[in-house]
Amino acid sequence: MKIIITKSQYQKVIFNLLDMLYGPEISFTQDDDSDQIEILSNDDNTIFRVYTGDGRTSGCKRDLLVIFGTMEEIEMYVPLSVVKKPLFSKTIVSYVNKKTNLKIDCIDFGYGQSGRYTFNVKKNKRPK
Repeated sequence: MKIIITKSQYQKVIFNLLDMLYGPEISFTQDDDSDQIEILSNDDNTIFRVYTGDGRTSGCKRDLLVIFGTMEEIEMYVPLSVVKKPLFSKTIVSYVNKKTNLKIDCIDFGYGQSGRYTFNVKKNKRPK
């Protein structure tokens, strides 16, 4: 039997997972002279970092970096085969945009032992 999950159902599951792991109210901080924005969980741990200047992927205005520890926590609940899909990247970016209103357009994260995944949400493709 094949089970079909819609995008909205998938998004709801991932949003609930992230709320459970990091709290329903995430916040962010930015130094005036820095091109980095730290996104913090309810207990003030950095879970994501946004690059607006140096360090971002080419073609991106705001590049979301998923911290390694955050990715390890997510991988305990989400299989690696799902993590490498564009829908997962879009959902993470949507979650952060909804909670912070930062208008992030790219995501970059490491997975597994040596894998790295970069995705541009607006162009709907992986940058070269």
